[in-house]
Amino acid sequence: MYFEFGLVSLLVVVSARAQIPDYIHVCKRSDPQVADCIKESVEFLRPRLRKGIAELDVPGLEPLKVEDVDLGRGSPTFKALLKNIDVYGASDFQLVKLKTNIPNLTFRIQVIIPLLRLTGDFDINARILVVPFKGQGKFYANATNCLGTAVLKAESKQANGENTFQFTSLEVQLQIGDYNILLETPTPNDVTLIKAANDILNQNRKDFLGIVTPLIERRVSSILLSIANKITKKFKYDEVFPA
Repeated sequence: MYFEFGLVSLLVVVSARAQIPDYIHVCKRSDPQVADCIKESVEFLRPRLRKGIAELDVPGLEPLKVEDVDLGRGSPTFKALLKNIDVYGASDFQLVKLKTNIPNLTFRIQVIIPLLRLTGDFDINARILVVPFKGQGKFYANATNCLGTAVLKAESKQANGENTFQFTSLEVQLQIGDYNILLETPTPNDVTLIKAANDILNQNRKDFLGIVTPLIERRVSSILLSIANKITKKFKYDEVFPA
């Protein structure tokens, strides 16, 4: 979901450039309806997002390739690495809320994705609720009604006589309506343990989401902040937010 937040940040920045691609609707900073303008720009771009926009370094959404995700970073009891992740359904995201506060350089974004399908590899050494589990294999997951809310803050500074622009913090809150997950392993000796893990993960959704959601939120925040700053480092403050 972090890609959708990053896309909105990209549009906020790119729409302020002097020369922009003709497929991006220009949104003036002085427009009191700038948030609605950005929403319309997102909808206009949707067909291109499925394949990606190479000149803007925007990857295709179907599938969306996600780099390795370490869900257990910082946790002594939950070590889980997800690799080679493909995400399907991201292009169906809905931008439900967007509030901009240009004077304070604050952006509030909310998106919802009706259905996400994920596939990839897992490497887990953890206690899943009450059962210790260690193994490797493939995972398949569906997540429905995924709601993400983000508050993105930035600041401008003087550097070498010029105003620079940088995002400084990001707070993300995620709500996953429901999910199903299937773990598969090529090791016959692990079949019984895998079945037990699948049963626990799917029968104790609320408890499992309570464990992993804060980990995912931290990962999403880190990735999005990095993406946003990669975009803005190409521009001066006056280019991003002209007078």
